[in-house]
Amino acid sequence: MGTGLADHLATLDETSLAVLLRHRPDACTEPVPRDLSRLAGRLAGRASLSAALRRLDRDTVEVGRAVAALDEQATPDTVTDLLDTTPALVERPLQVLTTMGLAWPDGPVLRLPEALSEHWLAEIGADEPIARMARHVVAEEMRRIAVAHGIPLSTRKAEVTQAIHDTWAEPGFLRSRIEALPATARQRLGVLCRAEFDGLRPSTDDHLLLDAGLLVLEGHVARIPREIAVTVWAADASLTGVPDLPAPADPPARVADGAVAAARSLLDIVTTVLDDAADTPVTALKSGGVGKRERARLVKRHDLDGDHLACLVIDLAAHAGLLGLTEAGYAPTATYGDWREEDAAARWTRLARTWFALEYAPGDREVDGKEVAPPLALLSMAGDLRRTLLEKSRDHSLHATEEHLAWFSPMSAEAVLAGSVAVSRREAELLGIVVGDTVSPLGRALVDGGDVVAAVGEHLVDASCEVVLQSDLTAMVSGRPSPAITRLLADAATPESRGAATTHRFSPASVRAALDAGWNADDLLAELRALSARPLPQPLEYLVTDVARRHGHVRVRAAGACLVLDEALSEEVLRSRSLRALGLARLAPTVLVSPSDPDGVLRALRAAGYLPVREDDTGAVVVERRERQVADTTSEPDVREVMDPAALAGRLIAAGLGHDLVDSPTAALLGSLNPRLDPAELDLLADAVDHGRDVHITYSDRNGTISRRVVTPDQVLHRWLIAWCHLRHDEREFTVENILEVAPAT
Repeated sequence: MGTGLADHLATLDETSLAVLLRHRPDACTEPVPRDLSRLAGRLAGRASLSAALRRLDRDTVEVGRAVAALDEQATPDTVTDLLDTTPALVERPLQVLTTMGLAWPDGPVLRLPEALSEHWLAEIGADEPIARMARHVVAEEMRRIAVAHGIPLSTRKAEVTQAIHDTWAEPGFLRSRIEALPATARQRLGVLCRAEFDGLRPSTDDHLLLDAGLLVLEGHVARIPREIAVTVWAADASLTGVPDLPAPADPPARVADGAVAAARSLLDIVTTVLDDAADTPVTALKSGGVGKRERARLVKRHDLDGDHLACLVIDLAAHAGLLGLTEAGYAPTATYGDWREEDAAARWTRLARTWFALEYAPGDREVDGKEVAPPLALLSMAGDLRRTLLEKSRDHSLHATEEHLAWFSPMSAEAVLAGSVAVSRREAELLGIVVGDTVSPLGRALVDGGDVVAAVGEHLVDASCEVVLQSDLTAMVSGRPSPAITRLLADAATPESRGAATTHRFSPASVRAALDAGWNADDLLAELRALSARPLPQPLEYLVTDVARRHGHVRVRAAGACLVLDEALSEEVLRSRSLRALGLARLAPTVLVSPSDPDGVLRALRAAGYLPVREDDTGAVVVERRERQVADTTSEPDVREVMDPAALAGRLIAAGLGHDLVDSPTAALLGSLNPRLDPAELDLLADAVDHGRDVHITYSDRNGTISRRVVTPDQVLHRWLIAWCHLRHDEREFTVENILEVAPAT
C-alpha cells in the first residue's frame, strides 16, 4: 500500500508544514484541523483543491496533468520524457506541487489526491488505459488494432492486449503514428479527446482514425484509450519557464507619495460617507444591497469619482464590518466607532485586507446581464486574479505582468482576464496599492502579509487636522477631524464641498438646527473658538448671537398645534400671508392654534423666517437632536478567524495522525445521517451548527441538481439541516444525506 497524504504530512518538519499551510490558507481557517489526518482530509477536499488550483501557473498545471496521466509510472524522469522537455523546467513545478501539498513522493513515484487526479485526467480527456478497456471489447476488435499498428498477432486476446500495451509504451511510438496522420485527422483526434462523442457529428476523418488503430469500438461506440489521449495532449503541452519580467521604471519617491495621497483620500471618503450614513442611512433595496439610484445620490452628495468608487466604498465598509443593515437602511456598526479612532495605518490596513480577500471585484457586478447590488456577494474569479497580479508584480512591471497573466493564471478565460484586470487595477490605484506601473510600498506590505500595520505605518501617518473659520461664514477643514469636530460641524453647519479639504457653511438655518439639538449660544461659541488658533470671525459670532436671541420666541405644542408667543409677534404671525395655510386662530393674546400637526407648523414657521422651538405638554422645550443610526453588530459578515500557520503547524505535529473517531455529539449525529462525509467535513459542519458559523456545502436536491452555496446552520432537525441560505437569502431545509461536500466559508 502506497504512502497517503496524511503519512506524507507526518514526515514534514514544523517549518515545512508551516510553508505548506501558508500556501493553503483555507486549512488555517477556524475550526482548524485537530490532527494531520484531518488536515489531509481538508487539503484533499474538492473545495480546497479548487482554491489551490486557481493559484497554479501554466507550467505547474501541465506538469500536474503529466503526473496524473502517468499514474503509477509518474516520476520526475517519466514526466520529463512525456513532456519532451528538460529536467530543469520540470523541477520547479514539481517543487510547487509538493510544497502546496498537491503532490507527494511515494518512493520514486509521485502521488496526487484522488479528486485532483480525476480532474486533470478529465481535462486531458483520458479514458481507461487499453489494458482495462480491453475487458469490454471483443477479441476481434483488439486484433484489428494490433494489425493497424503492425503488431504480430496471437490467438489469445490477453496476449494481443499485452502486445499493444507494450508497443504503445515504446518511447515516441504513438507520437510518430499520430504525426503521420493528415492534419485534419490530427485535429479531429484532438477534438474527440476533449469532447463527448454524442455531441459530435460523424466525420470522414473518423474512418482514418479507426484504420490507424487510434479509436477502439465498443459495440457501436468509439472510445479513445488513455495512452492515445495522453499522447495527443502531450504533443501540445509545452513548458516555457517563468516569464522574465522587467522592473518598473517609476521613481520610488513619486510612487510612495502617490500611494499615501490615494490612501488618505480613500480613508477620508469612507469616513465621510459613513459619518453621513449615521444621520441618513443609505437606502437599501427590498432585495438587499444599494441600488443605482441611491449610489448616484451618494456620488452627487459626496462628490465621488463615479459609481465604481461608490461600489468600492460600500463593499469595503460592509465586508470590513463597518457598515451594516438597519430597518432604515445601511448605517455604521458599533465597530465603526472604534475603527474611526485608530490611526491611519490601522484603518487603511483593515480596508486593504478586506479588498485583497474579496472573491469578486466591487466594480464588476454584472452576472448574466443583471447587476448584483453592493455589498451583496457574487461568484467570481476576480479575487484570485487580483491576488495573482499583485503577488507576481510585487517587484516587477505591473503592465508586463498583466501581459503574462494568462500564464500565471491559466484557469481564467482571456475575456475574463481583460475585464477583471482593468477593474482590479483601478481599485488598487484608489487604495494606493498601485501607482502607475508599480506596486507601492503599501501594496508590497499588503502582499507580504505579517505585521502590515507596522509596515504601512512607516509611510502612512495621519495628517494633522486644521480648521479655519472664515469671515464668509465657512469653515475649511483639512486632515482627519476628530469625532467631536465632526459632530460640531454636522450640528451647526452644512457641508458644501469634499475632497482633500472640506468646506462647511454656517447659516441661520444651520445654527438654528444646532440650537434645536440642545446647544446654547455660549457653549456653541466656546466650541467654535476652540476649533482654531485664530480669533473667531466677527460675522460668525454675530450670526450665532443673533439666531440665539431670536430662537424660541415662538413655541409650538400639540393641539393640532398650539403656538405660544408674545402678543406683538402673535399679531404678526396671524396676519402673515405665507402662513394662511396653517388656519391659525387666536385663543388668547399670546396663544394661537392650528389644525395642522406640530411638525407641519414648525416647518411652515421656519420656511417663513421664524425660529420656533417645540414644547412638550408641560411647556418644556423639546431638544430635537437627530438620532444617529447604528447597525446591529450581528449584521456584520461572518469573518472566520485564521490561525497563524506556524502555530498551527506546531499543534498538528504534536497531535500526530490522530484518529478517525468523531468525538462531538453533533458531528456524531451528522455522521449517522451522512456516512459519505469524512471526519474533517463532519468537524466543519458540526462547528457551524454549534456556533452558528457560515460553512460552504455542495448539495444535491431531490432532482439531482448540484449546487454550491454558503449557509449558516441553525439546527439539525430529524434528517434535515435547518439553515439560512446566503444564495437564496432565505431559510432552507437541507437533507443531511444529500450534502456531498463541506468546506470552510472563507
